Amino acid sequence: MTRFPHTTTMLTALLVLAAPAGAARTPAGTEITNQAQAEFVPPAATDPVRAVSNTVVTVVQAVCSVSVTPDGTVPQPGQSATLLPGESAVFAYSVVNTGNTTGNFPVLARSETESTVSPALRVVRDLNGNGQPDTNEPEVTELTLAPDDRVDLLLVVNTSDAQGDAYVNLIASCAGGQNADSNNVSRVRVGPPPVLGVQKSFTPALVRPGTETTVTVSTSNTGQGESREVILTDLLSDQIAQGLTFVPGSARTNTGTLEYTQDGVNWTAAEISPVRGVRVRAASLAPGATITLTFRMLAGAEAENRVIPNTATAQTGGGSVSGSASADVRYLPAVAIGPVGVPEAPEGTPADTQSRPFAVVGQQVCFDHTVKNTGDVRDNFRVTVTYPVGGATSVLYGENGQPLAQPLTLDPGQTAFVRICYDAPQAGPLEALITVNGDRGTSNTTRDLVGNVEATFPELAKSFTATTQGDAGQTVTIPAGGTVAAGDTITYTLTVRNPYTRPLTNAVVTDPIPAHVDFVSASAGGVLGGQPGAQTVTWNLGTLAPGETRTLTITTQVSTRARDGESLNNVFNLVTSELSTPMPSNEVRTPVWTAKLVILKSVSAPEATYGDRLTYTLKITNESATTAITDAVVTDTPARGLEYIPGTSTLAGQPLADPSINAGVLTWNAGTIPARGSITITYQTRVTPEAAGDLVNTVQVSGTGAGGVARAIASNRAVATTRLNPLKFAPIADIVGTVFVDRNRNGLFDPLLDTPVERARVLLAGGRQVVTDPKGRYSFPNVPMGTHALRLDPNTTPYPPLKLPQEGGLSGTQTVQVRGLTSVDFPLAPLGGDIAALRRTTLTVGDVTLNKAVYATEGGYVVILTLNTPRALDGVTLLDPLPEGAVLKEGGHTYSGSLAAGERIFTYRFDWKGEPRAATTDPVLSWRY
Repeated sequence: MTRFPHTTTMLTALLVLAAPAGAARTPAGTEITNQAQAEFVPPAATDPVRAVSNTVVTVVQAVCSVSVTPDGTVPQPGQSATLLPGESAVFAYSVVNTGNTTGNFPVLARSETESTVSPALRVVRDLNGNGQPDTNEPEVTELTLAPDDRVDLLLVVNTSDAQGDAYVNLIASCAGGQNADSNNVSRVRVGPPPVLGVQKSFTPALVRPGTETTVTVSTSNTGQGESREVILTDLLSDQIAQGLTFVPGSARTNTGTLEYTQDGVNWTAAEISPVRGVRVRAASLAPGATITLTFRMLAGAEAENRVIPNTATAQTGGGSVSGSASADVRYLPAVAIGPVGVPEAPEGTPADTQSRPFAVVGQQVCFDHTVKNTGDVRDNFRVTVTYPVGGATSVLYGENGQPLAQPLTLDPGQTAFVRICYDAPQAGPLEALITVNGDRGTSNTTRDLVGNVEATFPELAKSFTATTQGDAGQTVTIPAGGTVAAGDTITYTLTVRNPYTRPLTNAVVTDPIPAHVDFVSASAGGVLGGQPGAQTVTWNLGTLAPGETRTLTITTQVSTRARDGESLNNVFNLVTSELSTPMPSNEVRTPVWTAKLVILKSVSAPEATYGDRLTYTLKITNESATTAITDAVVTDTPARGLEYIPGTSTLAGQPLADPSINAGVLTWNAGTIPARGSITITYQTRVTPEAAGDLVNTVQVSGTGAGGVARAIASNRAVATTRLNPLKFAPIADIVGTVFVDRNRNGLFDPLLDTPVERARVLLAGGRQVVTDPKGRYSFPNVPMGTHALRLDPNTTPYPPLKLPQEGGLSGTQTVQVRGLTSVDFPLAPLGGDIAALRRTTLTVGDVTLNKAVYATEGGYVVILTLNTPRALDGVTLLDPLPEGAVLKEGGHTYSGSLAAGERIFTYRFDWKGEPRAATTDPVLSWRY
């Protein structure tokens, strides 16, 4: 090598590329040109010399390379996530073409063999770079990239219920799997899951309307892993719609944050009314931990009788669980009835049954009970009585002794007293079932038992004896029916007999003596109570053995307080443990009268003969200075042969209704006789052929003293006498009679049943004739006494004569013996046949017989009562009840008074629209022995 001193040499190589300068990588096919040159300065020269080499050309070959980041291996994963079973993880990767040519790069997601679980994997291209797979972002298995291009990918990992580690890898390679980048491992650890449950309850679960219930909702983690955020939610819209509403300010929780909603969508931490949902948010829930939410709800009236369900949910991660409970909104109505004081005695037990050994027909027996509202709501109750054994009429009374007002309205726990009194109409055992029913469907029963109902009563009899001081100072007994005056003595006798085979216990007799007598003494330890004018004598008799009789007496004196016309009435009463209702004895009446009724009677003629008219005048004076006589009854008994002439009675000169005539006795109702006043009655009679000897009339007057019910009887009888002189005039007589349709064919004219025939002509032998008036009556006056023949003209009536079996002929022609006033009737046969009696009834009591016949007539019914007695009867009461709804049109269906021996006929008519067979009733007849 030759060195040139002082020479500087520079060798420069020039590399020239065929592609443009500045690219990161040299693209494939690029030509690289290389040429070297050298510059040097020769010795002694000042300017350099350049020498250039030859040119070398190189062509760049294609290279495929791809890079995936971040890197990671199984020992050292590049990314990691801890999940719960069923959760998902997303790992973000970048893929870059690190080669020098555009190519297609396969992409693969796989789990490495070291994995213990195998989650589902998919690769999604992250178009918007937000790191989350969106719905419009596709899954990819291959990428086309130019050199240096970069793409963001997401590896989505979906776990199952399995627990363990999964090592997932995102691998990119060149075509054919060359130059793969496979060290991109991420780890997914699937830990033990939480296990949540929801429990819900209402306390109380049975809620009364208007009260609150506490709702308790809880969720517990019974798993081994901690949960994600937990949301415990209770939506209340359905409950609110049924009347169960949230109580403001009542929500509480043991952890987390309370939130409220009005619409079920938007939630706030502030409570805004109305609250339609409550929830608790907690960041997580550790194993064994519990979230508890409580709040209260109010049951409104509209919630009654509803079972309202409610479901709460707990959410964590992607799952949720729920729990339900129901609130039963209703009242618990209940009622009890039992013996007084023990309404809640068990139903059907001996403690729930009351009994009495016996009772008496017609005598009330009473049992006391208590009704109690044992429920929790006000209710209306009704008490009814039925009879499994026997039967009775029952009356219910309240605590005030008045009839029980139903329904009984009772608040919870409130009671009511109920007394039930039974009146059994027949003998035998009696069982009553008492049932109380509430409007809300509740009921309860109790029982009342009577061992036997007796058909007989205790025998109670009361009588009295009245005495006065005679003119010589002796004691004089006042006859029955007489009157007493101040200072007279009345001794009352009381008799009590137990007719039963069972004893009567705790027997008490009380006798409230009349106000205007004063107590003198009592037998058998009778105790006097009260002040004069209001005195009562009481005997505590203890036990009356079966069949035992007790006799008691009270001696009294008529007080100066007594007034004329009043009646001293006295009744005693018996009460026993078995007969709680006072049983009265018969009533005895003693009339008070000191003044006299003076009667003057006169007759118009001292002497008369057959056919004469006699006028009688009765003047009645009341000598009492203080008391008027009301309802005065005048009774006159004419002598045999004197016949009352209808329409001749007068009172004070004015017409007076005809008297009632019974067995020849005339009775007038004369009205009032004022104190120290008089009334005058006149009437006329006709002397008939039956008259004989002196015609003696006897009159008696009775009445009611004002202010009382006593009979004030005249102390004497007025008598008027007329001498009969049969030779005074020629013996003539009268014939009278009635032409009528005899509808019941008995031959007798029944005014209410039979029909009078008007304008019928009756012929009398000898040429006389008459025509009947509108009442079917005719008369032939001044007929010589003897035998006469009468005939009914058949051309003057459409009705045929009635066959009279007892006379053996027709009623159209009759022969009679005329003596005095003679009655001859013409009964005719009805064109439509007989009126058959709807019913004939015979009532026989001993030797007394009452016959009843009921006939249907045009526009109503006619009843004929025929009473036959062989002896006189006192204190007679006859009642023939009308059918219900009937209207009495004529006559009377009741009678009170005395009856003489013989036959007495009562006839009346009534209108009634009911069923004819139901037009008959049974008469009731009683009299005093």
